[in-house]
Amino acid sequence: MLKEKNINILKYSFLIAFILGSLGSLGLAPFNIFVITLLSIVFSIFLLEKQDRLRKAFYIGLFYGLGFYISSLYWIAISFKVANMGGYLLGSLAVFILCFFLALFSGLTYYLIKRFSKKNNLFFNSLLIIFLFSFFDWVKGNILWGFPWTPISSIWSFNSKTLAPFSYMGIWGYSMLTYTLVIAIYLFKKNIKLSVTFFIPFIVILSISNFSNKHIEYISQDFQVRLVQPNISQADKWDKEKTASNFQKLIDLSKNYNGKNIDLVIWPETSILFDIQQNKAKGLFLRESFKNIENIIIGGIRREKINDLNRIYNSLFLIDNKSNPIKYHDKQKLVPFGEYIPFRDLLKNKNILLGGIDFSSGKKFNLLKLNDDLQILPLICYEVIFPKITKPKNSKYDLIVNITNDAWFGNSRGPYQHLALSRIRAVLEGKYMLRVANTGISAIIDNNGKLIERININKSGFIDKKLVLYKKNTLYNYTGDSIFFILLIVLILVLIVINFKNGIKNKI
Repeated sequence: MLKEKNINILKYSFLIAFILGSLGSLGLAPFNIFVITLLSIVFSIFLLEKQDRLRKAFYIGLFYGLGFYISSLYWIAISFKVANMGGYLLGSLAVFILCFFLALFSGLTYYLIKRFSKKNNLFFNSLLIIFLFSFFDWVKGNILWGFPWTPISSIWSFNSKTLAPFSYMGIWGYSMLTYTLVIAIYLFKKNIKLSVTFFIPFIVILSISNFSNKHIEYISQDFQVRLVQPNISQADKWDKEKTASNFQKLIDLSKNYNGKNIDLVIWPETSILFDIQQNKAKGLFLRESFKNIENIIIGGIRREKINDLNRIYNSLFLIDNKSNPIKYHDKQKLVPFGEYIPFRDLLKNKNILLGGIDFSSGKKFNLLKLNDDLQILPLICYEVIFPKITKPKNSKYDLIVNITNDAWFGNSRGPYQHLALSRIRAVLEGKYMLRVANTGISAIIDNNGKLIERININKSGFIDKKLVLYKKNTLYNYTGDSIFFILLIVLILVLIVINFKNGIKNKI
């Protein structure tokens, strides 16, 4: 009877792997059912054990990865429909290619686990699984242009307590810690003592990060902010006939301050479609309109001519009420196919996409000074998921401002995942984050990742909040991903030593 069940499982193993991967994505926002993700990986390892060929092991990982990534990233296809770039058909094809590419690494992970695992050596096999899962999780997030959107550690983004280890371990270190928890569950019926051994690191790090990371530095008291979410659809946003009414809507949402002074008003990404530096009249109009506002941050388009070539940038502008020059930050990490076409020069018709011109990547990073006490780190859209790329080395800042436009993705999982990754970034840095979306989810996030206040998706409005700002020096600020790489090296050295000792025993 058991033999028949095993035959049936093997017969449908690829389908089961795909289903397990799809269920595994439920640990990501907005569902956050992390237990299902952990169990889906555990069952996929059990499924891997039953395979008798390396090729089948590869396919188990491939189909698990396809299920996980398609279920997690399907929403990218919506942007193709919204942007009128081939609709759902081309969007679905693009999503499948991306997910297949990422799933290849899952396939390679399972292949190598099967190839190098040893009979009757649970400890070695457990370390091997942790090493390979952790390493390829990092590879998937950093290869080529980099896309660290779905690290396994992001399943812990739902609560400030479970977010805390990010401040110590970083994204990839916390992913490794999560895989130790997976192994603890996997070993529960095989070897309870070994299971407890792998369970302990997770509990220890979770406890330490929540109770010892309390080095808080006071920054500013009574800092009054307003976050403006206009909820303008993409069709209306790019309609030239509605440019004036869209602009007026933003002004109306900003001016309704009942006579009180506001230190900072923030508009979302590309909230204006002109260069505020070049349009002096509009810049003067804004300053005249917002006399009770100390500073306003606006997402817009910046244009410049370099060597007779016109360049455009997706930029964040800072305008104060003291007639100082407008400061700006140009987006450095652009979205492939959204803001530029990779390898456009190889296309026969270079003008067929995006009107023949790409956004240019910002070359110089500008921290923006609000006043004598506050300096901000500006992040545009998904720059928020790249902790090391999007800031100068050894830079000092007090507050993170992230402007974005999640209207591309409708009411899908995308905006919720984007918010979750923003919460992780706030914890990594130990800084407050002011996150403003055109539509999506605008929010004030504290330095522990807690959502202080938010505007939900497809809602128009603003958040008014008087903040007492704090920041804390996190271990991750000092070490970056060094802890993760050290642990990877330690793991591989231990694996080599165990393998070497086993080799000597076999010879004897």
